Amino acid sequence: MTDAALIDEFTAEAESAKNDAVGARGSRGRLSTELRLGVVPKAQRDKYRKATSLVTRGIKLSDAGDHQEASKYVLRALDMAPDIALTNHAVGLVLFRVGRLSKALEYYERAWKLDPKDAEVYLNMGIVAWKLDMLDAAEKFYRLCVQIDPGNLSGVTNLASVLRDQARIEDAIEILRTAIFQHPENIELWNSLGTVLAESGDPAGATTFFREALRLDPNFARAHNNMANMYELLGKPFEAVEHFELALRNPQDAADRATMEHGRSLLLLACGRVEEGWKAQQGRLDPNNAQATIFAMNCPRWESHDLADIKGKIVVLVGEQGLGDEVLFLNTAQELIDAIGPEGELRIACEYRLVPLVQRSLPQARVGNHTSVKLEGRDVRTANHLDDGADYWTPMGDPLIALRPSLESFPKRPAFLTPDPERVGVWRDYLDQIGDGLKVGILWKSLKMTVRRARFFSEFEDWKPIFAVDGVNFINLQYGEIARELQQAKDMFGVDIHQPQGIDLKMDLDDIAAFASSCDLVIGPMNATSNLAAASGGRVWFIHARSTAWPLLGTDHMQWYPQTRSFFGTGFRDFNNIMPRVASDLEQFVKDRK
Repeated sequence: MTDAALIDEFTAEAESAKNDAVGARGSRGRLSTELRLGVVPKAQRDKYRKATSLVTRGIKLSDAGDHQEASKYVLRALDMAPDIALTNHAVGLVLFRVGRLSKALEYYERAWKLDPKDAEVYLNMGIVAWKLDMLDAAEKFYRLCVQIDPGNLSGVTNLASVLRDQARIEDAIEILRTAIFQHPENIELWNSLGTVLAESGDPAGATTFFREALRLDPNFARAHNNMANMYELLGKPFEAVEHFELALRNPQDAADRATMEHGRSLLLLACGRVEEGWKAQQGRLDPNNAQATIFAMNCPRWESHDLADIKGKIVVLVGEQGLGDEVLFLNTAQELIDAIGPEGELRIACEYRLVPLVQRSLPQARVGNHTSVKLEGRDVRTANHLDDGADYWTPMGDPLIALRPSLESFPKRPAFLTPDPERVGVWRDYLDQIGDGLKVGILWKSLKMTVRRARFFSEFEDWKPIFAVDGVNFINLQYGEIARELQQAKDMFGVDIHQPQGIDLKMDLDDIAAFASSCDLVIGPMNATSNLAAASGGRVWFIHARSTAWPLLGTDHMQWYPQTRSFFGTGFRDFNNIMPRVASDLEQFVKDRK
């Protein structure tokens, strides 16, 4: 009989994957229910045919979305014939579809051992490994899939996508070009080639292949989704919204729909359709969205967005998404406190490194940290008992619907966080000792520079015209591995970038806020450090890879931080235009200061 623990796997809360497989073929997994009689004993074939019938019924139910009912059939088939690949494969597939990824991989491996010549087993193992960010293993499984079945285009496109995620762009392109030569009418291949070019930072080139996919099938939702993303990068948000609307007419499944709706919501914000964008943003926490955090809270969510409903209540404001977004969304915290009033309480669950800074800035609130754990690649977040006895909880982005419905609703205050005044004094003394000239803090990259993320940041060589400005002392604010860039600045540009001592630029967020806001100016992309500097009242010049960054809300500057400026070019990654303009304005700033 089936182990009770296995039955529990099907009834447990779904734990989805970390990465988004939109653009991949067979992202829900596949299984041919045809019994491979050649791999089973002749005397057992009648029993195995009955098991196959159960598997067929179960997979049809699962294809229709009824995974719980499907599990009953595939488990009965497993009980009847545990020693054939098909039943183990079917159990693995349904486990995968309900989000039990590690357990699914276990049953896929059983199927593989029973029938090592089944290409679909390797395909499905590759999908699980990919979703768990086991890229080397995923590549191995996909190569075995196409080696056994060279015509398996799901294996080909997924292999190319994994190579893309490994930054092996040329290898991915070559695989897809070969496949397209053999299958020129296959829309998935054209779409996949477009995603590879898009991830490499060539949105204009990628549109050529998405257009070909749409020529072959004008209703292909994923190609419309990808075209929307390319138009957004190219600074054409209105065209992007149109393609999102077309994509949402017939998404392949609930996961695709959730991803597309989230992308559309960001585009609405980029177009300046602020109130509509915030409302559409509610879909960002859809469990079908693989990137969405799952919140495990002990009180109901505030969903009305009516400020009258929280007057006199205890409300828990919970951080979401990245650290930079948490800082950005704290823009509304004081107004939430005012809306709740003295008879209630705002409790803030934020990143633990932010707690001292946020508590000092908002003394009327009770501030603690949230905690996240990874379950099958998905973030599950709790509020560390801040929600005990609370009336409501809300993710940090939700109050924007009530408090920032328009551009005019953003306050003109220069700061909403309060750095430690003693540390500000210490850092100003330090900066004074460096010498004459403007003290400019700089940062240029993200800590995690994956292929997908790297395209939004300038190359260090692009900073050459900025480093050439006289009368400036450059101060390092960049965390992570930077020794190569510091040496490069000295050897190539003749610039010594000062490296502050006694501060961890990744971990000491309270001190970073004091230090960065003490600089005369901070220049760099949007990340945790530049957001902290701006939220603390510092003068920041943001460098954006494109004009349609959603926090700009369709304008030319950050409404969240009125004392800041934003620089972007025409199209995507126009740093050859952006950096000389920053250098020219920096030179003028030096003259004005003198």
